Amino acid sequence: MRFEDLEAAAPETRHASFERADLYLQQKVFNTYHSETEMLRYLTRLQQKDLSLAHSMIPLGSCTMKLNATAEMMPITWPEMGQLHPFSPGDQARGYMQFARELEGWLCEITGFAGVSLQPNAGSAGEYAGLLTIRDYHRSRGEGHRKVCLIPSSAHGTNPASATMAGMKVVVVALR
Repeated sequence: MRFEDLEAAAPETRHASFERADLYLQQKVFNTYHSETEMLRYLTRLQQKDLSLAHSMIPLGSCTMKLNATAEMMPITWPEMGQLHPFSPGDQARGYMQFARELEGWLCEITGFAGVSLQPNAGSAGEYAGLLTIRDYHRSRGEGHRKVCLIPSSAHGTNPASATMAGMKVVVVALR
């Protein structure tokens, strides 16, 4: 069947009240750019005005937003997963601990690794976990006095906060 035949067989569905009576696409942009190159340059100029994490100051927490897939973040919104207080007594967290041990076991089995870490993927939580590990390493070697953490003056705001929470003395180092 030809298009013309289909069009002729189709019932009239337009109603006069829906027909446009005014002019449209009258803005300058619709009749200024007459080549693909001109249009591309215009679109590029628009794109460069856009704000993104790569083109502006990066706010706190952005590392989490960039590194964690939505599928990874969804479970923490579940009441069963995200409402345990971090300082809950151990006897109130048995199910969470069992879940973590089983998940670690599965990940070791799948990957062939001897061990895995379920440390948080967020930068601030990950740096805090790392600093606690460093602190405990020093303590295990009888060097608990090693508490100085050098932080560049350009560092992310969570860096000195994490070091302080880990019980370290923050020394800010100026950049040259």
